[in-house]
Amino acid sequence: MNTDMLRHFFAWCAILNYAMLILWFVLHIGMHGALVKLGERFFNIPAEKYDSISLKGMLFLKLVIWVFNITPYLVLRLFVHP
Repeated sequence: MNTDMLRHFFAWCAILNYAMLILWFVLHIGMHGALVKLGERFFNIPAEKYDSISLKGMLFLKLVIWVFNITPYLVLRLFVHP
């Protein structure tokens, strides 16, 4: 596996993970009422706590994407020459 393949791998991982993050955000905004009702019914979570958990999850996912996808891509792009 050469550095060019790794660069492409990390770039596509970042793109797909950001797409998943955007989908999560759109579902959170668009289906907020239904998701809160599901959370209350199945997990006994109040609406305020659901919002907190969901937003913290999105923040954690964004941090993971930056640490494990974008940072290695930038390092390979900027400091490793083919």
